[in-house]
Amino acid sequence: MNIVENAKSFAIKAHMGQVRKNEKDKPMVMHPISVASILKKYGCDDNVIASGYLHDVVEDTKYTIDDIKTFFGNDIAQLVNSASEEDKSLPWEERKKIVIEKTKTLPLRNKYIICADKIDNLEDIVLKFEKTGVRDFSNFNRGEEQQKWYYTNIYNSLIYSEDENIDIFKRYKNLIDIAFYEKDNEYLKNMIFDDNIEYYYELKKLHAMKQELLKLKEISNITKSYVIEFSGTPRTGKTTTINNLYNFFKKGGFKVSIIEEFTTSNYYKNVFLPKCEGLTKEKINELIMNKSYVKLLTELKKDLDIILIDRSINDRQIWNYLNYLRGDMREDIYYKLRSKYSDKSKRLIDFLIMTYADPLISVKRDYLSSLSLEERRYINVENIEDFNICMHELKKLFSKSVKDFYMLNTSFYDMHDVSVDIASQIMPAIREKYIKTFKLNNNIK
Repeated sequence: MNIVENAKSFAIKAHMGQVRKNEKDKPMVMHPISVASILKKYGCDDNVIASGYLHDVVEDTKYTIDDIKTFFGNDIAQLVNSASEEDKSLPWEERKKIVIEKTKTLPLRNKYIICADKIDNLEDIVLKFEKTGVRDFSNFNRGEEQQKWYYTNIYNSLIYSEDENIDIFKRYKNLIDIAFYEKDNEYLKNMIFDDNIEYYYELKKLHAMKQELLKLKEISNITKSYVIEFSGTPRTGKTTTINNLYNFFKKGGFKVSIIEEFTTSNYYKNVFLPKCEGLTKEKINELIMNKSYVKLLTELKKDLDIILIDRSINDRQIWNYLNYLRGDMREDIYYKLRSKYSDKSKRLIDFLIMTYADPLISVKRDYLSSLSLEERRYINVENIEDFNICMHELKKLFSKSVKDFYMLNTSFYDMHDVSVDIASQIMPAIREKYIKTFKLNNNIK
């Protein structure tokens, strides 16, 4: 291993068993790994990046600065030492005053490590505040005013005799303004959302959750796309939510794709169905299921973070069950397909979202959203009621076929509220997956 990878491995072992102060489900070593990632992003040399991994080892583990010198040499030892508090037995205020004064005269590469450390800590603080909507410093050694004093004075020490317009310093200053002076996007707050400020704060929560996922993704080495399948009855917000989530994640920097609903595609109508002439409903449903499965496998081979599917394996389970109840599918065939595709779902699909509404409300929404008054062929109260019943009767199957499953009655929802609700359910699940993957990849118990 080179010096950077060696330092990362050393830090993971040194911090084993420790957790983040403000979020106990995150391993402590996530912080130094994020610090090193920041340093790498700003073009620092390998010794500085390695020191980012190691910067908390002397303060928070059994290892001493002499151990760092033995394992990594004098340069990295002095870099780590300059980012470490010298005497942890001193009162908090005295320790911080020493750090503030010492930081002023450090070389720029040493300052980069301290700055990256403070950036990562402040980002986590800001994201926690915005996710919860609560400014809470109770998990820290000192309250908000003392923290503001410390972070502000560290910033002043970092730019002492330096150019304050260096990118990493500007990033730190912006975070101070957000965390302690409640800087906000005045254009969005006072112009765009001036008549709907509550919705603005809901979106801020979602934005913070998304930013946290980006941080976690960057350090977790995710190899499989996170797959979200959508099912449900017409006019319940499903397609609107899929499109909203696509834009939400795409604009946030995620690589996202949508697998369109197969049975409404031109291919299905013009190519697939003509080839199925003379086949039983039983066989046609099996072929549709296979097409959905193959399409998902194809998409999973791409370099994507998130895949959104408009009706796939689990949606076909509902249709199979409905055909079975109506006598259009034999019992043995139904249970054979049910078991087969439940297993496939377990392997491939992470989250299943199902939206439904009162059947009459769904039909009314369909007419109100269109200029057409012609009678609908499939969208009627009876068909929607049957689908809703089947969906609810298969809840136990779905709870075993996917890691996470969420059903939402949207009868009295605005469509944008549906998207907010579902995004709020999905992101904690992705967060859990990323943290679990991080632990697995780094052998953290």
